[in-house]
Amino acid sequence: MKKTIFSFSFFVVFCTACILHAGVYVGTVEAATLVRSEMSRPNPHSGSQGFRQSSDLPDLSGLVWLGGDRFLAVHDAKAVGESGNPRVSLLSLPADSKGVLWKPQALDFGGLKSNDLESAARIPGTNDVLLVESGDNGNPGFQRIFKARVEDNRVRIVAVTTWPVSIHNVEASAVAALGDRFVFLFGERASTELRWAVFDPDTLSFGPIRSATFPNPDPSAFNRPLVAMDLDSGGLIYIASAFDAETAGLPDPDNGPFASAVYCIGSLTEISGEPEVILFGTPQLKGTLHGFKVESVAIRESDEYGFQIFVGTDDENYGATLRLLRLPSEH
Repeated sequence: MKKTIFSFSFFVVFCTACILHAGVYVGTVEAATLVRSEMSRPNPHSGSQGFRQSSDLPDLSGLVWLGGDRFLAVHDAKAVGESGNPRVSLLSLPADSKGVLWKPQALDFGGLKSNDLESAARIPGTNDVLLVESGDNGNPGFQRIFKARVEDNRVRIVAVTTWPVSIHNVEASAVAALGDRFVFLFGERASTELRWAVFDPDTLSFGPIRSATFPNPDPSAFNRPLVAMDLDSGGLIYIASAFDAETAGLPDPDNGPFASAVYCIGSLTEISGEPEVILFGTPQLKGTLHGFKVESVAIRESDEYGFQIFVGTDDENYGATLRLLRLPSEH
């Protein structure tokens, strides 16, 4: 009887061990199958696979501060192939981790949609903003400047004119108040020549155009010396310079690398009754941004925050973003 009991106990233990071993084996097979399945999944770019786009904010090729936490941005959508893309948006600075808020605007351009808006310039003391076409590499059909009016959360075109001079690829423009007059300033991205003229915002007419050449802030670092511009209330001129991978002939340029910097290059003043740009011998570095391709800059001056510089980027495949620049005095 004892021998029978022993044999039965041994049989139970043996069967239990087999079951446990089988469970481990099955679990191992399932784990290995899962690993192989994960490794064999297609690249997320070949299908959604549950991935989400981190941001749909389009490139910020031009930027102006409207007051408070609001900005207006233009996007360099092209007439061919990008006709459905937004041209202008209103932006709001982030209040939480959801990031920058933006509201695209549906605009009536009174004919052909804008092509390659690369800069915007607010007319000081008003809610009117110039939306400036780059010139599309000398294309005579797309050398227009639109005057838009911001009314609450809506933007509408109220007037349009053509560039007063032939242009190739203007990426920087600004309007400054000088006494009881306004001055329009602009520059091509591949040049260090700054041009300006007295400007009448009511008739959209320009006086004689003058120019001056500033020293390239850092030719070894930036192959686009003038991609954005704005002026503060005292007439100081701020520009952005950028490194563009495509211009440098690098492979896969839409994935970078990028780099940018913001400089103060001089001031707008009045001499003998005429507007004059006085350039510094050496541009003053205000901040460097590694990994970002800045294409717009906007000055915010407020009682609450004091003097601030905001930059907008066009980081190609990485999308766009709006950032507050840390100034040298804050280091």
